[in-house]
Amino acid sequence: MLGFFLMISVISASGALAPGPLLIATMNLSLKAGRYAGFLAALGHMAFELPLVLLIGLGVWSFMADPAVRLAIGVVGGAALMVFGFIQARSSIKAIGSKAESVGGDPLGRLTFGRRGFSAAFLVGFLFTALNPYFLMWWFTVGLILISEAIKLGALAGILLMFAFHIWVDYAWLGAAGYAVAVGARFLKPRQISILSLILALTIIVLGAMFIRSAVTGSL
Repeated sequence: MLGFFLMISVISASGALAPGPLLIATMNLSLKAGRYAGFLAALGHMAFELPLVLLIGLGVWSFMADPAVRLAIGVVGGAALMVFGFIQARSSIKAIGSKAESVGGDPLGRLTFGRRGFSAAFLVGFLFTALNPYFLMWWFTVGLILISEAIKLGALAGILLMFAFHIWVDYAWLGAAGYAVAVGARFLKPRQISILSLILALTIIVLGAMFIRSAVTGSL
């Protein structure tokens, strides 16, 4: 069991720790939503990932071999990420040009973790997971190794155990990243935070463009 746990954790880290849209979007949200945004983004990530893993375990995955499906996933996912990035970039540019630092109230417009803050963090986790074509490709390639080993261990129970050994890496990574960004933001001025948010938004746009290019060239 220890060997199984270590194998799952190490392989999972190869995907979870790679910089991607979800990590960048979580860091961006944490600038406003606070130190626990990463954990709630991980919850949204899990809400999409667990059903996907169960479907793959049940054998509902062969359609991914169709080049047209892979092209559609890459183009649609990449385009959606670029749209999100442009919206955030536009908002950040407006904030940079405003005089928020001299206006009363909360210049950062911070979200509280009531209904609005929870929904924002959860949606970031869910949408940036669902719209990431490389995430889907990872589960239909590398992830298949984990699922096949889990099925050998104990069918559905094995898959659920494997997923538990996998998902803690996502919670730890996103939670730590969000917490670090939120704490660090306390030492920045509102304009500096807006500039950082703009940089993260532009990074998401670039990643979206790369996803589309990879899908069109067939390297996805």
